[in-house]
Amino acid sequence: MDDQNQEISIRVVAGQNAHGPVYEPLHVRRIDEDSYEILYSPGLTLNLAKGDIISIKNPQAPAVVLKRGGNFCIHIYADYIPEEHIVALAADVATELGGMLDGRHKGNLTLSVPARNGMDNIARFFNRFRETTGIEWYYANIYKNLDDTDDETLLDWWLEQ
Repeated sequence: MDDQNQEISIRVVAGQNAHGPVYEPLHVRRIDEDSYEILYSPGLTLNLAKGDIISIKNPQAPAVVLKRGGNFCIHIYADYIPEEHIVALAADVATELGGMLDGRHKGNLTLSVPARNGMDNIARFFNRFRETTGIEWYYANIYKNLDDTDDETLLDWWLEQ
């Protein structure tokens, strides 16, 4: 069966633990043998977002971004978020920013937001959510050195969009 142009699930390396790679399933569209377009931003894997074109030549190594899809991946992690806040956030992200709620697991949310909105507007939007709920948010695909939490060097891919 030809799986080009249809949604399939692949595993990408999300990190490492004492036993080796930790994987996250991603919904993608296959482009060729080892290249894929991400259809929904991941909830664990950093540095990836909806629309990115990635290559996976070594299944035990992180995916390589070949081309950015123009979306910021926003992560929100909480023990619990009231359903009404999730529903309102999903609706407001869609209407105000043209984005979408890509995934949720308990109090963990993953959203895709087009970079064309600008970082300042996106930050204002999610800071309002934080002020309402007390729950922090962060950009999951903007930092260059993912292995060093003190290094805040930005990738700046959105400046090229």
